[in-house]
Amino acid sequence: MSNSRAYPVLRTPDADRALHAVGHLLSVADLRDTEVQLWARTGRSSGLPRYLDAYGHWLGADGEDRMWADAAREDETGPQDPADPPVDVEVMVRGLGLLEGRLAETVGPDQARLEWWHYGWPAVPCRDLAGQFKHAYVQVVFNAADIWATEPADEHTVFVHVGPGESELARAEWLAGVAGLTVLGPGELGF
Repeated sequence: MSNSRAYPVLRTPDADRALHAVGHLLSVADLRDTEVQLWARTGRSSGLPRYLDAYGHWLGADGEDRMWADAAREDETGPQDPADPPVDVEVMVRGLGLLEGRLAETVGPDQARLEWWHYGWPAVPCRDLAGQFKHAYVQVVFNAADIWATEPADEHTVFVHVGPGESELARAEWLAGVAGLTVLGPGELGF
């Protein structure tokens, strides 16, 4: 078993720019069996209504798509406002439908992560790379700097996830180039 390597390819205060870059990255991905997952930590009173308004139709929906909210554990969140305790919101959707609507407005100031789990990355003959089918993800982390959305930041970060080998840095560089971007730093241990 192995984990992906997640390489940052864009840091921006503009959520729409981050999502636009994701569109470029996904344009070369094999999108069969794509699953999109959104996770956010928000206040029960100040934020949860935004998510229920935007994605509540998935709550209890038939099939594989779903949404749920769960009280965040106090040991993970630190001091809490009793009037607005934190909750974790998760939305899981098959296909690309989660991008429809007001994603940036819904997330607002919350630390959140949005991940596209797709079938694979293509072969890159010019870099002597075969297709990658185990570690193929794109991720935007809102208002945070790390893939788990635990390090607060004033910007959003787009990551490409590739295989763990040294040669996979070349794939990350190629993918960044597809979106007119570059790898911004070292990879971190992914999923």
